[in-house]
Amino acid sequence: MTGATRVTGAAGHPPDGEPRESAAGVGPIDTVDTADALAALLRQLRRRAARRNGGAQLTYRQLSARTGWAHGVIGDYFAGKTLPPTDRFDTLVQLLGATGRELRLLATARDRVEEARRSRASAGSRPGPPGADGACAAPPVPRQLPPDIPELLGRGGELAVLDVLRPGPRGSGPVVVALDGPGGVGKSALAVHAAHRLGERFPDGQLYADLRGSHRDERPVPPAVVLRRFLGALGAPRPFTGSAADAAAAYRTLLTERRVLIVLDNAVDAAQVRPLLPAAHGCAVLVTSLGVLATLNGAAHLHLAPLPPPASVAVLGLWAGPGRLAAEHGAAESIARHCGHLPLALRIAGARLAARPRWPVRELADRLADPARRLAELSFADLDMHAALAAGHRDLLARGSTGRAAALALPLLAAGQGELTVAGAAATTGGAVSATEVILEQLVDVQLLESRAPGRYRFHPLTRLFALRSAC
Repeated sequence: MTGATRVTGAAGHPPDGEPRESAAGVGPIDTVDTADALAALLRQLRRRAARRNGGAQLTYRQLSARTGWAHGVIGDYFAGKTLPPTDRFDTLVQLLGATGRELRLLATARDRVEEARRSRASAGSRPGPPGADGACAAPPVPRQLPPDIPELLGRGGELAVLDVLRPGPRGSGPVVVALDGPGGVGKSALAVHAAHRLGERFPDGQLYADLRGSHRDERPVPPAVVLRRFLGALGAPRPFTGSAADAAAAYRTLLTERRVLIVLDNAVDAAQVRPLLPAAHGCAVLVTSLGVLATLNGAAHLHLAPLPPPASVAVLGLWAGPGRLAAEHGAAESIARHCGHLPLALRIAGARLAARPRWPVRELADRLADPARRLAELSFADLDMHAALAAGHRDLLARGSTGRAAALALPLLAAGQGELTVAGAAATTGGAVSATEVILEQLVDVQLLESRAPGRYRFHPLTRLFALRSAC
């Protein structure tokens, strides 16, 4: 007997095959032991709530607005693709109008589904290494994500795009999304926040690695080092001592038939990422990098831009503290503008205000108004806007003679105002037009210039200030 049959009441089935609620409520509940059957109960509750309220059923987006969860994840709960965590399940059934008695029965049913799933996983696990006691232990479930930022303002559109991160159908490959953008635009924060929001889709765990591609005074982490860490987290029986190719093969094998979300933060290039990509259809990968990883096969690309001005002020207020900006909204808008609407700069400015509770907001706005001292003012504790922008410059210097030529041209190009053209840049630097175009494109690749149309370029305001002081 299937889970769908077990939740059928005495009233029988409606024409569409959905189990019908009993007159007293939903159920029966006490025989449910599969995610599909539990999801059928959630759908019953949703229909009943609509009838009681005399309106339409709550949409996933409405439930998302009430809970703060991604609407795609909510859809997975109702489809039986994902088992909600205990706290989320309790919140959901309460929103759907479950009675006190139903709450208790539904909580027990949810625990029964989880226990049945764990039993199936244990029964299907491989025998342990030689010398083990012979018991079949369930594979470990890594939870490696860094702490989440409670509120990520101004990124609703980007989070909607990242809703594609989900286990795929059998026979497909993993979903891979690559985030790129200039230093300080909030790539890592967005990736970690999205991974936390969507984590329930991947019940076999979340892996995380900082690849150190944009950190000063540190070398990027070799893929072999990351693979050995991941193998240990996935339950490899002993430290892996084989070649990098063997480690990658073992990693792909361990991920077979698992649903795992992998976050690869601060990648330096596609070559660093490729060995860390799984082959399993149940996995998804989220990569962040300074430049576009255009040669990463099968990846969808999301290019991050600075925040809209209203969201910038909200982010500044989030870090400065409740009510801090209310009496000086104009000064707050000035700070957001001087920060170039970059999340890192806004976070630094907000932290400085929080650390100086007696300062008027206008004091910091006036300090940032001076271009000569702006980048120096955007530094606090371990956060430094200049250091974030310097990552692109280091990448440039590592690109050989053309990269060094671009680095030498950078302060000359930044001395002008407004938009750059290839011909205008060639006149400024004294170089040939063809060589100048190569230089400009190199600067675009490392996010020190923006190009919104062929042959036209511009600096972000903070990047221009960095470039003016970047003489080699």
